[in-house]
Amino acid sequence: MSHPGSAPSILISHLGRYRDGNWDSEVLARTKLCLLDSLACFSAGLSLHHFQQSLIGFRKSFAHVSSAAGAAYVYGQASNALDYDDTLIGHPGAPIVGAVLAIAAEENLPSDRVLRGIAGGYEAHAFLCSAALPSPQHAVNVRSVGIWDTLASAIGILIARNAHAEMIERVIGVATAHTILPYTAKWYDRPVPAMKNNMGWIAMGAVLSANLAEAGQTGVTNVLDGENGMWRMAGSDRWIPDPQPLATKPAVLRAGFKRFPGCWHTQQYLKSLCDLLEIVEPDDRVEEVIVYGPEEVEKFCSSVLVGTADIAFSLPALFSMLIDRVEPGPRWETEIAANFDAFAFRFDHAEQPGLSIRTVRGKMQNAAVAVSRGFDLATGGLDGAGVEAKFLRLAADDLQNAAEFLLDGDVRIAADHVPADLYDTLRSTVSGLLSS
Repeated sequence: MSHPGSAPSILISHLGRYRDGNWDSEVLARTKLCLLDSLACFSAGLSLHHFQQSLIGFRKSFAHVSSAAGAAYVYGQASNALDYDDTLIGHPGAPIVGAVLAIAAEENLPSDRVLRGIAGGYEAHAFLCSAALPSPQHAVNVRSVGIWDTLASAIGILIARNAHAEMIERVIGVATAHTILPYTAKWYDRPVPAMKNNMGWIAMGAVLSANLAEAGQTGVTNVLDGENGMWRMAGSDRWIPDPQPLATKPAVLRAGFKRFPGCWHTQQYLKSLCDLLEIVEPDDRVEEVIVYGPEEVEKFCSSVLVGTADIAFSLPALFSMLIDRVEPGPRWETEIAANFDAFAFRFDHAEQPGLSIRTVRGKMQNAAVAVSRGFDLATGGLDGAGVEAKFLRLAADDLQNAAEFLLDGDVRIAADHVPADLYDTLRSTVSGLLSS
């Protein structure tokens, strides 16, 4: 093991309560919501055109990959396809839940171990992202979201397997060699590409990393600490591995669950528009929408769409769905609302975010737009009831039935409970996709 003051030692010690400690009831309940939200987004993403493109390419490249690695790819890619999955510093749920579930289904792990792996994976993700957080001056030029996902997902797998501390430290070096180079600084350049994230490959890499580590493979030596640590690869100018800011509120309690299929930076604008639409009279309609905000909001105001993935980053397109009363879900990325060109759209620079609508009758309505900042997004998204409703609305019937144990209202889950129906459903779904 590394010396006590090293980042791996600090991280592994911090994760001990998830590996084999007593559950905090609030953390357990929230981890169940993370799993529910991810399952909902996975089910909804399966029908999207740009997920199907990824699936066809995967089948052509890996025709015989039907193991946990293939399942992780399918799950990671589908659950992020709609841009409806949870967020904190990036999208922890898609790769972490995908990787943990893939291994759990293959090995029939108890539900308790699955949830421990998810909670621990989120915590590792938050620790690493926070430790490599660049200074404000440097952050203007770098966006390293994504670089820690393979590592955190692999750690989640090993926590689910109840692996010993030495194995978790080993996988840190192995997973680093399977890490993708993030390109998030280019995400908002129009058009947004169909593969805006590579969560499938990340989750698959985590499965491979965990299995390699347990087979005895070693990876990069002392990868986190020192002047040549992985934080340099993340584009940061500093490395501060301090778990103290995370000690009072675990990562799963700070993750935000999206109300709408769209970038997190657009969620508050969409909420405000919903409020304004409630006071538009039935025989009136919206003729103009004006968005106010700082310069960085303007990149979400393009009405030129090249592909379905582009919609999640376009306020005009997202607004058109709400104005047309299209229920949030797969239709938001499979069709453009009929009134996309039926209202005028304008962006005005302003220090404070805001929103105005003008109706055909000339009525003006204004609304303030809340700001979601920092590393605690829980209050800016759906609550528990909202996540459960989202799951029941988006998940396929067989998946709803298989995951019913997550909705039973009992926070505790028997330590030996194996969700066989859930595993069977996921295996059947993935097998059908990979063999068709």
